[in-house]
Order: sequence, then C-alpha cells, then structure tokens
Amino acid sequence: MTTTPSSSTALPHSSAHSPPLSSTAASASASASSAAARLSYLSSAYGGLSSFTSGANTMPSSTTSSIARRASIYSTEDRVVLDVGSCYIKVGFSSECRPRHILSLRDALSSAGLQESSEFYDLDWMRSGRDMASAEAVLANMMRAIFFGYLLTDPKQRTVIVCESPMVPLRLKEMLARILFEHLQIPALCFAPSSLLALLTTGKTTGLVIDCGHLETTVLPIYCGRPLPMMVHATPLAGRAIAQRLRTLLLEHGRLIDTQSYQTREIPAHRSIPPELLTTAIVEDIQTRCIFVSPTSLTSHDEDMYRESSAAHDLFYRLDTGSLWIPGWVRERAADILFTGDKEEEVQSITECILDCVAKTPTDLRRPLIGSLLIIGGTAMIAGLRMRLQQELAAALQQPKYQQQLVGSPAFLTEDQNDAGHVFSPNCRAWVGGSLAGSLKLIKVSIQREQFDGQVPDWSRPEFMQQLDEKKQDEAAV
Repeated sequence: MTTTPSSSTALPHSSAHSPPLSSTAASASASASSAAARLSYLSSAYGGLSSFTSGANTMPSSTTSSIARRASIYSTEDRVVLDVGSCYIKVGFSSECRPRHILSLRDALSSAGLQESSEFYDLDWMRSGRDMASAEAVLANMMRAIFFGYLLTDPKQRTVIVCESPMVPLRLKEMLARILFEHLQIPALCFAPSSLLALLTTGKTTGLVIDCGHLETTVLPIYCGRPLPMMVHATPLAGRAIAQRLRTLLLEHGRLIDTQSYQTREIPAHRSIPPELLTTAIVEDIQTRCIFVSPTSLTSHDEDMYRESSAAHDLFYRLDTGSLWIPGWVRERAADILFTGDKEEEVQSITECILDCVAKTPTDLRRPLIGSLLIIGGTAMIAGLRMRLQQELAAALQQPKYQQQLVGSPAFLTEDQNDAGHVFSPNCRAWVGGSLAGSLKLIKVSIQREQFDGQVPDWSRPEFMQQLDEKKQDEAAV
C-alpha cells in the first residue's frame, strides 16, 4: 500500500537580527508588487501560466491552483488529449502532468446494453460481425460526456490530439474522427503514435518501445524521432491472455469459502468456484491487486513444478457471498504465459517478439535499440515484469538464433542515475507524451474540419500521408 507523504509548513521564528517591522513590510510590499508585475507580464505575453511545477505530486495553494486551472480550462491554446484504448479512455488537457479522468468503456457498454464483449474493440473488429452503429452511438455519447461533463469545455474551440496504437483498427479511427468533426464540430484533429509520445517523456529520440496493453503487445523501433512502422511486431500475449490464464487456474485450483458454512453443516466449507462467479470485473480486480511476475523462470512449465518451487503466500479475496482462496503459486505463475508462447498456435512470446523486431532492423541500429528499451501499457504495471523481462532477454541472447545477429546487453531507459523514468506510470506515459507534444506544438500534421472527407492518416496509407504533405506545402506556398 502506497501512502502520500504529507507536507508540513514551518512558521519562521523571530530572531534578534530581524529587521524592523516597517522595513520588513516595505520589502514585502515591494516584492509583492514586483511579483504581480511579472505575473501580469507573463499572462499578457504567454496567455497564462504553465501548470507544470517542481512538486507535481503536492497540492498547490489556492491561488496557484486557480491560475493553473484557469489556464487549462479557458485557454483555447491547450489541446484536448485522448488516449483511446480497448477498455479505458484517458482524457485531459495538454501541458498537464497527468490525465484528468480515466473512464471505463466497459461501463459505457454495459449501460448501453452491449454486454457481449468486455472490450470496446478487438483486433479483428472489422470482421467480427459486431453492430457498428451501436458501437458508434456508445462512442459518441462518451465523447459528449467527456467534453461537456468531465472537461467542461467547448469542443468547437479545441484541437484534439489522439494517441493511437500501431495496431488500432482503421475503422475505429475513422469512426472517432467522424464523431469529433460532425457531432462535436472540433476545428482540427491530430493522430500521433503512442509509442513515439511515450518515448518523448524520457527525453530520448531513439528506443524500442514495448506497449503491453490489454489486447496485444506491440514492439515498435524508433530512431531519431522517426517510428519504423514496417518493422513493428505484435503478439496477442498481453493482459487479456493473463486474465484468461488466471481464470482457468482459479477454476481448477481455487476454492470458495462460504460464509454460511460455519452456521450449518449441510453446505461444505470449501468447494470449487462456480464459473459464473468469476466475472470479468472480478478477474480484472484480482489480476490488478494480487498477481505478480516471478523473478525466476523454470525449465518445466508443469503445475506441480510451479507448486513446489513457489514461496508466495496464499490470499483470500473477499466477496459478498464468501471469500476466494487463491493459492500462492497461482498468483506467481499466472503471468508466465507472457514468456512461454505457443508454438502450435504460432504465437510468439514477448521475448521472441522483441528480439525478432530488433533483428529485422538495420545492423547499425540494433545495439542502440537493444540498449534503450521502454515498456509501457497497463499490463506493464504488474510487479516484477520488467526485471523478469530483462532476465529473459539476456538468456535468449545467448541462444544460437540470436547470438550472431544481436550484440549488446538489454537495458531499459528508466534505469538511469536520477531515476527519472519512474516519474510517470507506464499506463499513462503515452498520454503524458501527448500532453507534452500538445503544449510544445510538436505535432504538425493535422486534419482540418473543412478538409475531412472520411479518411484519416495511417501508416498503412502512405498515399494519403503524401497528399497531406502536398496540401501543407501548397498552403505554405500561398
């Protein structure tokens, strides 16, 4: 359990060498007038103060908070940053250090009566046969609630930045753009790669970004600030695979302890967990709170071997009707599916996906990429994942398959001397990069509302990107 340190303010005590009261009041008045003059100059010159402060984790005073909030809500220079995932949407304004709200798409689907899937979209969304009209209506209601209910801003005066994953369905991007332009009348829309935005938060321009989310794990190399999308690798081993594995282990080895079993002898005290009890929300909560990644790997993936080698403690997860008994080895080994893969299904592990991606890049890029790893996404927040991944990569580099192609030792960008990489959580790092890019106006390619014809820029559409560049050149020439 993490606790927030409380800040205390000590009052200055009087001293024998303190100046007279009149001189102190005069100097304080002069300092206040000078500070007010500087504040007035900055407000008139730059249109407001930045909300970044040296103590981002502490609550500012009422005056500073009102100034920062006024710049974020009423200044039209601040862009709205959206990070749309398969389960959650992160929203907020640019120049802010964290998203203002993290909204669940699962709750929006359940409230609309669409409970056939726990994710808003899937990797094969275009051929899944889902009702696209209902999904678009849910997304439109969510966008209205974001602008008018959560952000309290006029969308007609806000440019929107969307953090996109390399594997996001193109149909979803077009649907989101159509809602923002036609329903909310935003002036401009920018799509930015989430991997590049996440790398921007580290102050580096070259690295290998591993986005371990809910649906899939994508590995994208970035060199000198330019993503290499044709070399991207992906594997379906991510948060959903861990949830399915955890559910299977709980049904086989977990037990349900009834609260009524101690009052009557007719109901057994310990029984197997009913499948209908393990809902998606409960499994996700257990996955978030209880499991961790073992620091060591085993040569055999047999369950008996897991049970004998585990030293983790058993846990009791409390429910309304009783408690779930979760064995310690289940907590420790549920996430091992990320490193095993499936050769019969031709599913690569995360380790193989990373090394194959690096081996596909040019030879002179392999050493700087393998030494500049950055892992992001919600699944990356599982305890022990980064340390285990580094060990698996170091062991795989000794195999003959990679020993001749790859050189160097794997290292993460967040392991620096100042420990600056741990400032932002992995699940919000892409959004923070979008906030930073929006405040610095680094994203130049955008779609204007007058130019929107139903198509959106995508790395799979090089001809569309070329047309956008030509339009930008024509406008600059005029």
